[in-house]
Amino acid sequence: MRARIIFVANLLIGTGLLAFVLWKYGAPALVTLARAPSAPLLLAFLAAAFATLACLSWRWGYVLSGVGADLSLLRLTLHRSAAHCLAVLVPSGKLGGDPLRAWLASRDGVGPGKAIASVAVDRTLELASNAPFSILFGFLLLQHGIPQLERVLVTGVVGTLALAAGILLAVRRLRRGAGLVAPLVKSMRLDRFRLVDRQLDVMVDSDASAARLVEQLRRMFGGFVTGLVANLLVIAEFALLLAAFGLPTDPVAIVAAIFATGAAHMLPVPAGIGVLEGATMWLFQLLGYSSEVGLAVGLAARLRELVWMLPGVTYYLVHVLRTPRE
Repeated sequence: MRARIIFVANLLIGTGLLAFVLWKYGAPALVTLARAPSAPLLLAFLAAAFATLACLSWRWGYVLSGVGADLSLLRLTLHRSAAHCLAVLVPSGKLGGDPLRAWLASRDGVGPGKAIASVAVDRTLELASNAPFSILFGFLLLQHGIPQLERVLVTGVVGTLALAAGILLAVRRLRRGAGLVAPLVKSMRLDRFRLVDRQLDVMVDSDASAARLVEQLRRMFGGFVTGLVANLLVIAEFALLLAAFGLPTDPVAIVAAIFATGAAHMLPVPAGIGVLEGATMWLFQLLGYSSEVGLAVGLAARLRELVWMLPGVTYYLVHVLRTPRE
């Protein structure tokens, strides 16, 4: 009950903030966006966005193949897109869509343990490949007159070191056959509950599948490199999107847009409503741009979120609507 109250309260606060921002700066920002959008650049942005989504989905499939499972790239991309939608709507630092990914893969015939392990390893690879870019982006913004990000940069470095330490410890446990999830459940005596006890075999299988994956160093390295490529594609996405609407496209502006978008979804506000727009306005004002330009960047970033959601949401809405008729 308390979590629901906090969820609704944050949603109302974010909505109120967005309404205020739109009331005060919305018209000039929309004029900026509508001034002379470039159709070729928008098409190039769409191509880059779908390429990023396909790249991340391919990595997930590559991880899945390491445990003897196989799904088509199209199916994986639709699953990834639907999970992204849930992750954005649920304030969970992009982790909220992972259970949906595992469930969708399991529904397509992948063993539940293998599905869970593939998603967990894929998410770990994503965090690892994102970390260098996050630190680089924070350092670049800090060097361009935004000292307020110094603490964020320090936190990012500490978080990256903690992530590396956590990965090393997890790998050591898995290689020893000690497992992760199942031993934790047993140590906390959660297996006393019938619902948990019935899923204990799935947890054991998930640990075994994860152990099998971490032994495949070449596959893990390939997944990490794929994540680096995906981050470069994200940079291309933002560059093309900003250029399409005549917004600032210098490297610092592109980094600021990416940084604000990522930071907005780390806060406990559903869909980052109001937070994304406020973050871009704040950062771009510090960089010397007007509030209208900052809001226009935020609205453009919101468009990118919708593009990422569109394939999965469309497919599953059609699937749900068709199911009763079949």
